[in-house]
Amino acid sequence: MNLAARMQAIEAMSGKELKAEWEQLMKSPAPPAFGKGLLTRALTYHLQEKAFGGLPGADRRRIRSLAARPDGSPTDAGQQQLRPGTWLSRTWHGEVHQVVVLEHGVDYRGARYSSLSAVAREITGAHWSGPRFFGLHSPRLGPLGVTANAQ
Repeated sequence: MNLAARMQAIEAMSGKELKAEWEQLMKSPAPPAFGKGLLTRALTYHLQEKAFGGLPGADRRRIRSLAARPDGSPTDAGQQQLRPGTWLSRTWHGEVHQVVVLEHGVDYRGARYSSLSAVAREITGAHWSGPRFFGLHSPRLGPLGVTANAQ
C-alpha cells in the first residue's frame, strides 16, 4: 500500500483501530491523553517521517532547547544572544527607533515587549522577524550584526 493510501486508511479508522495501529507501529500502548484527532495526526506524521526522513538536526536541537526552558516560552533566536542593556537602533521611514534589551523582553519607548518581533510589528504594522528587522542577521555585517573589525 502506498503512503497516500495508508494515510487515508488511518484517517478513516475508529479510535479503537487507531490505538491498535499505534501499538503495532510504535511498539508501545497509545498515550491515554491522545484522542482520535491527535492519534491520527501522530500516526500519519510517523509514516511521513519514515518515508521522507525526520526533522533536520538543527530543528530537533531548537525544539529540545525550547522544551528545556523553565517557562516554555520561545524567544527570538537573535535576542537570546544579546545581553541585557544592549541598545538596538533602526531607521524606518525616516524615523529612528531604538530598543533596549532587558532580561526578559525589550523596552521600546517606555513599553515592555516580549520580543524584537513584537516591536518590529508595532513599528511596521506587518509581521517581521525582529532580529532581521534590527539587522542582527545581516550577511554583510556577520553574526549579530557586528562587523569583522569592530572593537
